[in-house]
Amino acid sequence: MGRRVSRRHTGAGLINIYLVRETARPLLFSLLITLAALLLERTLRLLELLTSHGGPLELVFQLTINLLPHYLGLALPATFFISLFVVITKFDSGNELVSISNAGLSLYHIIRPMVVTGLVFAFISVALFGYIQPYSRYLYREIIYVVTNTAWNATLNERVFAKLGDGLTIYADEVDATGHKLSGIFVREVNEDNEVITTAARGALVVNEAHTRLQLVLQDGVRTTLGKGVEAMTISFSNVSLGRDFAFDAAPFRPRGKDGREMTLTELWTLTQETPEGGQRNIWVAEFHSRMVRAASLPVLPFLAMAMGIASQRASRSTGIAAGGLILVLYHHVIQLGGSLVENGIFSAATAIWLPFILFAGFCLGTFHLSNASPGGNPFDPLFSRIENGLAALTRALRPKSQTPA
Repeated sequence: MGRRVSRRHTGAGLINIYLVRETARPLLFSLLITLAALLLERTLRLLELLTSHGGPLELVFQLTINLLPHYLGLALPATFFISLFVVITKFDSGNELVSISNAGLSLYHIIRPMVVTGLVFAFISVALFGYIQPYSRYLYREIIYVVTNTAWNATLNERVFAKLGDGLTIYADEVDATGHKLSGIFVREVNEDNEVITTAARGALVVNEAHTRLQLVLQDGVRTTLGKGVEAMTISFSNVSLGRDFAFDAAPFRPRGKDGREMTLTELWTLTQETPEGGQRNIWVAEFHSRMVRAASLPVLPFLAMAMGIASQRASRSTGIAAGGLILVLYHHVIQLGGSLVENGIFSAATAIWLPFILFAGFCLGTFHLSNASPGGNPFDPLFSRIENGLAALTRALRPKSQTPA
């Protein structure tokens, strides 16, 4: 009897390891794909920002690293759900769930390692959103502040319009390795009274020793002045120097903590206890509970993924993923709306943030229990069937009718 129990526990342990290993593969793949897609779009925007302000492109890497905790925290719930869904549909279509059930293990035992994985990810989410992201967000904003205010080292990037503030824009077709010697130059200076357009064949950027004044030395060019109600005036020159005072050193960035998203969970909890009732305290409360409820949602996702994965055997996998994604997006926006209601003092955090979580968790657990109770009790079966029938009808309606010859 003892050997039989021992073998059963050993077999269950091996199955748990197998389930975790099979879940890890699609999770890692989908997480990398999602992060790459999110960061690529943001990186392109950062490149445009840096080049337009003449900032060094090396800062793109620092900015991207500081964005990583934010996007990782956003991508984790969706990729965790998708990986669970893919694994469960794979097991169900290959009759592996039936084989595991025949070995004496119920769906509650099968889902146990997935829930444990969700708990691990919940702690990771607390670390990301609670302690890492506040600092990375602040560092990101500090770099953006430096770039947009002063972070110009008197060098230009080739074929990029550099907007240097106070209506000054410089463009060059060619720039040498130092970033100071230029050719094919276009300069636009705008103020309240007039606009000056200067083009030159060659030029150089020079900064005085105090790093307070920029001088652009141009050769062989044309300078056109356009004024309000005044006829345009154009002159040619062989050499000209354009001087502009420029603040090369930025003022210190503000201290961390102006925005609640820059505060750690510990700091937010302290502020909620010390701040009197009112508008500012509501912001701290909403931010603290929103982060906590997002972490708490991760361990209940396996129950939803299991129910939808089993139901998807009778429908296409894409239908289940789309339906699950829609549920998660709606839940995400409900939590966001709840946070806004708490910030405005309309509802408490228990009502606007934690009540939707309790309802969502109850929905996940309820659908899983119905799926486990009886083979035909999965509530997603009729939903997926209606979606499939609707898509089929739409496809037939949009399909061009074949014309019969007269």
